[in-house]
Amino acid sequence: MSKRTVLNEDYKGLVEWFPIPAELHEADGRRFASFGSVLPIHCCTPQQIEERSKTTHHYCGVFTDDPLRDPHSELVYVRLDEDSAEKVFLNRSKRILLLSSDGRVAQWQSAPTFESSNTFVAGAPIVSQDGQLVSVVTARRGNHYAVSTFESEGGYFETSQPWEVRDMQEGGLHYADHVFLSREPLRAHVAALPPPGDDAGAPPRPLLLRGPGGGGRVLLVAGSGRQLALIYLASVFTDDIQYL
Repeated sequence: MSKRTVLNEDYKGLVEWFPIPAELHEADGRRFASFGSVLPIHCCTPQQIEERSKTTHHYCGVFTDDPLRDPHSELVYVRLDEDSAEKVFLNRSKRILLLSSDGRVAQWQSAPTFESSNTFVAGAPIVSQDGQLVSVVTARRGNHYAVSTFESEGGYFETSQPWEVRDMQEGGLHYADHVFLSREPLRAHVAALPPPGDDAGAPPRPLLLRGPGGGGRVLLVAGSGRQLALIYLASVFTDDIQYL
């Protein structure tokens, strides 16, 4: 198997000699990489998710046995092959929203990005100038790749349910996964819901409402349909995100 962590043959950008270790894998026709214990959650088998969700640090989109390093500089290196890496710069103002779920927590993060014309595979390592692991590649929006770290805005819900994603309707009033055209039917709907805590044992559902042109809302919805939590998202792209 090729030791490249990119799909393109001709490297682009600022390429330097910078050896970064990685293991390459392939499953269901998709190539991905790992760095030690660090692996994108969406590349794991159900058995791996069941086992690792109990023991690893909960970074959004990433399983890791050891804490990742927060970069002290905007400059990082992304692995291309066993000897080469692309030098890129973190953009903390251009952020994309990451979602992940491992059966224990559902996480979201407004992740900083780096821009590259290379086509990285999931799990390609991102390291600091001294070779310490910062994160691994998980998702992209166009040529902008997300960097999962603890330093950016985000959070989690304790729930076994996976994320649901819906688009907001312009001009509508949103409550949980319902849309109303005026406040009267919205008030009637909320008044008819069972009281908080009366959920018939159903676990709550995490929900992303994507706003037009970016932003949106993160919600936790009880089994009864009652809205338990609402977080407004701003200055983050929530659409056209591809998990690699």
